[in-house]
Formats: sequence, C-alpha cells, structure tokens
Amino acid sequence: MAFFEWNSAFDVGVDAMNQQHQILIGMMDKLYNQNSANIPKNQLIKNVDELFLFVVKHFREEETFMASISFPNLEAHKKLHQNLLNDLKILGDDFKQNHEEKLSSEFIIFLKFWLSTHIIGIDNKYGIYAKQTGLMPLQNV
Repeated sequence: MAFFEWNSAFDVGVDAMNQQHQILIGMMDKLYNQNSANIPKNQLIKNVDELFLFVVKHFREEETFMASISFPNLEAHKKLHQNLLNDLKILGDDFKQNHEEKLSSEFIIFLKFWLSTHIIGIDNKYGIYAKQTGLMPLQNV
C-alpha cells in the first residue's frame, strides 16, 4: 500500500498544477518507501535534495500561474511557500548532519501533512478563483 497517493480531493482545477502535485506526491511516496527499505543514507540525501529542487520549481511555477490570473492572495501564498521551503530545508539539513541512517518520522509526517493540507486548504483557492472569475488557467506553466 502506498504511503501517499493522489486522489480527487487534491484536484485544484488547474491541469499543470495537478500534474506537478502528482509528481510531488510520487516523489514523497518513493522517499517513504526507500526510507522504509533502508537504502543508503547518501541515496536518501540525493532524493531529499531532488524533492527540494522540485518543490522550488513547483512553487515558482505556481506563483507565476497565480500572478497570471491576478490572484488576490498571491503575496500571502508566497509567504506560505517560503515558510514551507524553510521548514523543508531545516529538516533536510538536519538529516544530512545527524548520524541517523533513516529519515525521522517527523520528516515523513511533515511531508504528507504539509502537501495534503496545503493543496486541499490553500492551493484549491486559486483554482476556485480562476473558475469563478472566468479566467482561463494556463495549462502549460
């Protein structure tokens, strides 16, 4: 059974963002499975770094999309993104520097909780806004 799977509750109504959210969920699920399988720490670090870089890319493209539809909560959303990146960086750096061979349960739980609550509670607002205002979402951000 997967640790984290895409489901319709995560649909924000914007194909490009849905696709990126699916990739993020897949990356997090893979990281969880690799952590459970006790792969070497250096490979986990590589995958944490890849996840971080994809999150940066995703946030940049999501913010570009929100700007393109003049989303009124863009600045607040950017601050949330920055806070999430800071938390992810701290957890990743802590793992790199500690002597543990596996990611902490705190790290794993953070990933799932962060992404699921952020998509459902925050990201869906720009999809609703785009639909309500009749603005055509960019499909290839």
